[in-house]
Amino acid sequence: MITVAIVEDDDGLRSSLRSVLEDAQRFKCLGTFASAEDALRDIPKHPPEVVLMDINLPGMSGIECVRNLRELLPKCRVIMITVYRDNERIFEALRAGASGYLLKRATPKIILDAILDVHQGGSPMSSEVARKVVEAF
Repeated sequence: MITVAIVEDDDGLRSSLRSVLEDAQRFKCLGTFASAEDALRDIPKHPPEVVLMDINLPGMSGIECVRNLRELLPKCRVIMITVYRDNERIFEALRAGASGYLLKRATPKIILDAILDVHQGGSPMSSEVARKVVEAF
């Protein structure tokens, strides 16, 4: 069973992501958090293997949260789930320690596959994001 935490300020999306995880047999949601500050306070108490992280959070950004979380839990893998597709945020998230980057329009299957991929050491990205990364090099 792969343990997952969700950091997302939108109540509806946070609830939907939790439902997707609970409906799948290979995953266990250890907690959901509406802010980076809440996540940084509580996630280290029961560390998940994977965190799904929004970028645009109230207070501290998701990117800064990734940076802090990776310092606290270096083995934890983080997948950004966001609406932002610009190169600046993509590369800033990856530099902060994110292992993957998905757009929020990703289907539940894509999200679950991404969690499996990152858990096995991969770096899942939405196809549009992957093209931007390749073009940048």
